[in-house]
Amino acid sequence: MLTSAFVGGEERKGTVWQIADQARHVLTGTPALDRKTVARMMGASGALRRRGDEPVTFIVPDEDAADGMVTFECRTIGAPDEQQTGKTRKARRVKVGGRTVGAASGIDFPYVAALLREHLPPPNPVHAAVALLVARAVGSSLPDTAALIEALRPAAPFVLLKAPVPRFELCVGMMLEDGLLLPFRAALEDVLRDNPLSGRYRQQQSVLSRRKLKTLSGITVGFTDDKDIRQYLRQTLLDEPAPIFLVDETPFALTPVVTETADLVLECTGIDRAMVAELLHVCAGIPPKQSFAVMDDMAFDPAALTIDDVALAVRPGRNAEQTLSILAMLVERLATEEDEDRKDGRSATGRKQRSGKGRASETTWHSKEAAKKKRQDVGVEVVEPVAINAVGGDEGAKAVAAGKPTAKERLLSVETLAGYGPASDWALDLKADLSLWRDGKLRWDEMSTKLLLSGPPGTGKTTFARALCNTLQVPLLATSVAHWLEPGYLGDVLKRMSGAFTIARDRAPAILFIDEIDNIGTRQGAGSRNYDDYWASLINRMLELLDGASRSEGIIVVGATNLPEKIDPALLRSGRLETHVRIPMPDAETLISILGHHLGTDLDAVLASAPATTTPRRLRPPPPINGKPSVRRKSAPKPQAEKGPRHD
Repeated sequence: MLTSAFVGGEERKGTVWQIADQARHVLTGTPALDRKTVARMMGASGALRRRGDEPVTFIVPDEDAADGMVTFECRTIGAPDEQQTGKTRKARRVKVGGRTVGAASGIDFPYVAALLREHLPPPNPVHAAVALLVARAVGSSLPDTAALIEALRPAAPFVLLKAPVPRFELCVGMMLEDGLLLPFRAALEDVLRDNPLSGRYRQQQSVLSRRKLKTLSGITVGFTDDKDIRQYLRQTLLDEPAPIFLVDETPFALTPVVTETADLVLECTGIDRAMVAELLHVCAGIPPKQSFAVMDDMAFDPAALTIDDVALAVRPGRNAEQTLSILAMLVERLATEEDEDRKDGRSATGRKQRSGKGRASETTWHSKEAAKKKRQDVGVEVVEPVAINAVGGDEGAKAVAAGKPTAKERLLSVETLAGYGPASDWALDLKADLSLWRDGKLRWDEMSTKLLLSGPPGTGKTTFARALCNTLQVPLLATSVAHWLEPGYLGDVLKRMSGAFTIARDRAPAILFIDEIDNIGTRQGAGSRNYDDYWASLINRMLELLDGASRSEGIIVVGATNLPEKIDPALLRSGRLETHVRIPMPDAETLISILGHHLGTDLDAVLASAPATTTPRRLRPPPPINGKPSVRRKSAPKPQAEKGPRHD
């Protein structure tokens, strides 16, 4: 019946609708006949859905209008007596802006739009509930529509929308992407680099033409430090200007960093009896008086209802008693679960919080500490360094420093390792630089704090990270790209990546060891594999986390891989994993040092137990030199480091 096209070929400018050629062929201009035709085409059966004579606005193109558009106000056509007589509908001619619009046949846009409007399906209860909450927030926060338009007029307004109803944030995000709240379909980008507000992942090509909207989740903001919020907001404001939309479903007040800096705060209460009655009227045609009468008899409080409850209860074919009984049951079940949680010691922490800008309210909510712990569940193993003095006392400390442990309890450190060549030199230089940094004599960006170790499996890349932990006397946070990729969904993967760096920043100075870093892929050869946008997003996030001295200060990054050729070259540039050390399989000299480290003082006894008479001369180990075994053959060349330019 209708065709659509983007204004100027760009989705961000809006959509226009026109009459399809098929409509002119199948419609007669007689409302009674055309209603049956439209009903058959749309698969409608039974009674048609009528909405009386409520006006609705449609937008159609107008070449003579200043903005290229013209607005029609359409009303439901065809009175009952007209349907009985079957009289042909006269041509509709609408006066707009001094010119007459409409065809002599009567098949014009308002006529077709009105026919289609009569067959609209019942509204989605979730969409209706969210729309009612948004409308209530606007109506209770602003005196009139003019104030709303004035607040939204800037190119990049910062708007806070608050409705304390669970699942409100997710539903608002999905409706923004689907074009159900704003007059365009938005491309959502999270300010805190967290999951998208809608929880969806879309191919980048599908959102490039959409208007960008920066979003924030109230739940995430509540569990984020003020310092990080200010930093991310500053970066967002310095980037390409775009509206910032913070959607909050929490019952407590957010930090003043957002509530006091937002250009516009729209806030409402949760679901109440009036909203339930209005929702049933919109979605099921139930008169509000009937809903209020049923609720009076049931005496239930809908304040605890969620968006999920609305979707479960408001279903086609249910009357007021059935729908409200289900809602009351869901509220009762929720209260029972909360009582069980309190008995089990999982009760929420009561707190007095500000609502909006200074309004106080008493509420209960999950403790911030528990939520932080859950947010940090990103698969990071924390290894604390072993104090040097705890191994062998002062004598052991001196022995470790000299690279000659004498006690059976030996400390694993870079000084005691063999076969790492330039990696050991890098670690010892970093140890000296770290001491200067702690004394304020050296800036972090003047230090080499990022290293890539590559080599065959079993060459000790993980061992080096644990030894570095003890040498530098800082905690080791071990994770892997494989663990990051476990959730699958892009938002969850990015959250794990960012969470690992967040934990490292909280424990700074600390070592963040990333194993199997080649699994993050490369952006080269785009189009040669599925979901290129997915992998490009991972690499872009990794580049963002590695870049910047202010964001990575105190974080020593050590990556390990068996396949360095699969790593994106951008990750190996200056300021990122610029120092690359290849670790080969150990040669004979390295193997002797490794055995000597693990055997310790038992080395001499093991060598003395070798049967000298039964060993062929050509296989007999050479005599020790300075108390240590040696080999006569030439050792393999030491590995060389590949370093990029350092920051000056």
